[in-house]
Amino acid sequence: MELRHLRYFLAVAEELNFSRAAQHLHIAQPPLSQQIRQLEDELGLQLFERGSRPLRLTEAGRFFHTEARQILAKLDAAVDGTRRIARGQTGWLGLGYVGSAMHVLVPPVLRRFHAEHPGVEVLLFEMLTADQAAALLDRRIHVGFVRPAIGHDELVEELLYAEPVGIAVPADHPFASRAGLHIAELAGQPIVLFGGRAARGVESDFILSLFRQGGIEPQAVVEAQSMESCLGLVAAGMGLAVVSSGYGHVPRAGVRFVPLTAAPSIPMKLAYRPQERSPAVLAFLKIVREEVSKTRRISEFPSAEYATHIELSPGPFVGTIPAM
Repeated sequence: MELRHLRYFLAVAEELNFSRAAQHLHIAQPPLSQQIRQLEDELGLQLFERGSRPLRLTEAGRFFHTEARQILAKLDAAVDGTRRIARGQTGWLGLGYVGSAMHVLVPPVLRRFHAEHPGVEVLLFEMLTADQAAALLDRRIHVGFVRPAIGHDELVEELLYAEPVGIAVPADHPFASRAGLHIAELAGQPIVLFGGRAARGVESDFILSLFRQGGIEPQAVVEAQSMESCLGLVAAGMGLAVVSSGYGHVPRAGVRFVPLTAAPSIPMKLAYRPQERSPAVLAFLKIVREEVSKTRRISEFPSAEYATHIELSPGPFVGTIPAM
């Protein structure tokens, strides 16, 4: 049985007239009658009561009509969906991100991607950088916004921008009124460590390296797996925390942000599999790059109390994007 048999049968079943069905199909009537005979022979039954006027379906023909219509509708939907996926108009996109990515780049990227590709479902996962690396390798997500870096040979990383780092302090702390702090001044201060040394994540590695470059060992009194928890603990007076400037964009009760002087900026990177060929993913990467290019005008970033500058990747970016 071939698809044309189903299409020919549906035409006759809906017209209940071989001549009109043949005209609708743009074929002659004898070949159409022959195709219906072949279909009935293959099924071993009659689909039409040919002696009746007007033409009528048999009981088996009525059942086959319902089923054939559903089969062809599903096939048409599958073909349409396949073409939409190939054009990047539908599908799904798994996106991992560190919390600070939501303060600068991710919202405008998501807004534009949704407007240009409304048929693509975006699944968002806030994850530590190390967890994003595992998710990318396991194909549980397609793209990750990571910092400071993953450092895995099987993944591509593109520098998007870099932000200064600062210190989040309780609002009643003596440091809260300071215009700036040097890392050495944090010696002996209780520290809320984001990322958790127990998790051995790259976030905590970066923070620990800042302290050690300043010649001190941080006194981590508590570890937090999310930055929201970290800042909540700071507001509760549990300690101080190293944060990127993006967190200073939104006022937080009980927390003050103080710039950290003579400290390296922390990069935000885009991570993905180099062999990625999904049209939806390639379209997303293209939008990210274009939005980064727009935000080279620093004034477009929300101002923060201590975010005096944001360094953007001077590009060029890695990889190519085909025309969509």
